Amino acid sequence: MVPLLESCSTEELCLALDGSEKLLEDLRTRLREWLEMQPHLPKDMPDRRLEYFPISTKLQSLELAKQKLDMYYTVRRLVPELFTDRDPSSASFAKLRQSLQWVCLPKLTPEKYRVSILRSLNEDASKFQPWDLFKYTFMVGDVRISECRSLGDIYIYDLSAMRLGHLAKLTPAILKKCEVAATKAYGARIKGIHFVNAPSFIDRIVTLVKSAIKPKLAARIHVHSSGLESLYDSIPKSVLPLDYGGEEPSMDQLDEKWQSKLSEWRDWFLREEKSGTVDEALRPATAPTLNVDDLFGFHGSFRKLELD
Repeated sequence: MVPLLESCSTEELCLALDGSEKLLEDLRTRLREWLEMQPHLPKDMPDRRLEYFPISTKLQSLELAKQKLDMYYTVRRLVPELFTDRDPSSASFAKLRQSLQWVCLPKLTPEKYRVSILRSLNEDASKFQPWDLFKYTFMVGDVRISECRSLGDIYIYDLSAMRLGHLAKLTPAILKKCEVAATKAYGARIKGIHFVNAPSFIDRIVTLVKSAIKPKLAARIHVHSSGLESLYDSIPKSVLPLDYGGEEPSMDQLDEKWQSKLSEWRDWFLREEKSGTVDEALRPATAPTLNVDDLFGFHGSFRKLELD
């Protein structure tokens, strides 16, 4: 498979996390030993993917890495809306691309952050299916676990074709399930959220978002209402696509590259859907059990987003 994304080297990554390559190797080995003793979890995860979980804990906690690895498989059973029917060549994803583009940009920022752009393309909210969008983003996330490393994520939301009808479909239940999957299983570390081409109701969006997240992340939300010049203070043009005044290929070109990349992974997605999930009947009594009500309950749930 041809790499699509620039990646931190292992040395850069370990240095930024105040660790070492030896520590990473040791944590990966110990995590592998633990995995081999868990009858309820799949065993065929390559080392490159396995080491992602100690990295997601900043090399600080083997126990937390175990929890994230368990959740990585368990969440597939708990949120089938995200982890079934993940065929990149399906009609649902072809339809999604007519309404939205989700693109992880090839180059890292100077701080080694990955920038991703969600661009709305169609004002017709009837064509918007939120589960298809989030399913797609987690498919991209699975590719990233194997193919690249970064020190954090920056999200750009281009709302040029977003209407209130789109927002009405983003229910608290959907957002909560995606939050749990992103933070507890995939270890997302969010460094910035940027809204561009914002509609007239952007204040309502920002107020809603800020009321649902920790103040630390709320302070990282930026609305660029007068063009893109202020965006360049956070993200250099050398990283951005042509559509946003940048030096990288256009969003359409990058979207096509992502379609090719996901097609390369098609066999993995189809195979993983059959074998890459937890077998609760084999979960040992010593392993932690999950209370679904606590996991997806809404009492204060949106305030649990993990940051660093």
